[in-house]
Amino acid sequence: MSATREANYPFRWRSVLGVATGLFLLNGAFNFFAALLVPISLHLNGPAAVPGLVLSEPADAALLGRSVQEIGARDPRLGVYLVSFMDTMCAQMMIFAIAYLAIAWFAFRRAEDWAFWALAVSGLAWVPYYFVIASTYASSGVSIGLGDYSVAIFATPAIIGAVLGWWAVRGMRAGRTKP
Repeated sequence: MSATREANYPFRWRSVLGVATGLFLLNGAFNFFAALLVPISLHLNGPAAVPGLVLSEPADAALLGRSVQEIGARDPRLGVYLVSFMDTMCAQMMIFAIAYLAIAWFAFRRAEDWAFWALAVSGLAWVPYYFVIASTYASSGVSIGLGDYSVAIFATPAIIGAVLGWWAVRGMRAGRTKP
């Protein structure tokens, strides 16, 4: 948004753009804190400290042939590998969270079109991966139920933020709404 447009329409939290910004910030903050807390918990308490490392405890146990608790107790090297593998995922989550928070705060708040697309696409990019994960589990004979997708609840802020963000940016571009 140009400086003139920004001066004419100052950002307001009680607007569609404000709510969308808040939801995008919430999504980024969730990823930021999860990227900190998950590895700390795993390193302090072992691979079973976080329930459902990939999908759910029952689905993960069915794929692994035993529970993560049993792996931690009977195969400590595999337990260390699982913890280290989660470290790599959390490192990527931290990179994502920092970039996501910066884009939401510094660009989307000013209704930059590119920021909306960056946040919407990156906030929802994980969805196809979970279809691949479910397919991989199924190809190994693991039955996947709706409860195994409980991780999807964490995408709610990004999904609602994307819908409201599209509405806000589209309306501002047409001159119908204020930030």
